[in-house]
Amino acid sequence: MGVEGQYHCLLQIVIFSSFATTLLGIPFPKSFLNSFVRSYSIMFQGIWMMVIGIMLWTPDFIPKGCFLNLEDGHRVVRCHDKEALERAKSLVNIEFSWYFVGITVFTVSLYLVLVKCFRENVEYLSLMRKFEDEDLEDVEAQKKKLVISHGEPKSFIEMGKQENN
Repeated sequence: MGVEGQYHCLLQIVIFSSFATTLLGIPFPKSFLNSFVRSYSIMFQGIWMMVIGIMLWTPDFIPKGCFLNLEDGHRVVRCHDKEALERAKSLVNIEFSWYFVGITVFTVSLYLVLVKCFRENVEYLSLMRKFEDEDLEDVEAQKKKLVISHGEPKSFIEMGKQENN
């Protein structure tokens, strides 16, 4: 596995964490921790993809002992010897670790600032409960309301006749 493979292997770890937290969202839809980690992993995935693009295809950022080689119509990062390849892969691992730590510190700090600013308790209500008492203009909602109140579904013509009377 080359330098590109190392970048993409680390990207697969981040993609797996996004996928795992998405699956965990099915049994735990109201879990704050799960939502927080999923948001973090999706953000990290996007940042890491940008890093891959910049670090692999900008000639000044290619590790020492490696070069861009044109193969089959596209450019690939190759290294002169095995020692340069291992050095480049180690640098990729260190870079991933630094980005992971930096983004984690930023995300947790942002969370703590937001908690401090918005400390009051927020009351969450179901949308159906919030709009039950209001006069609904949505035809489907009116239809559902009539079915609930009368026990049997009515056609739109019958609903119009009932409301006009």
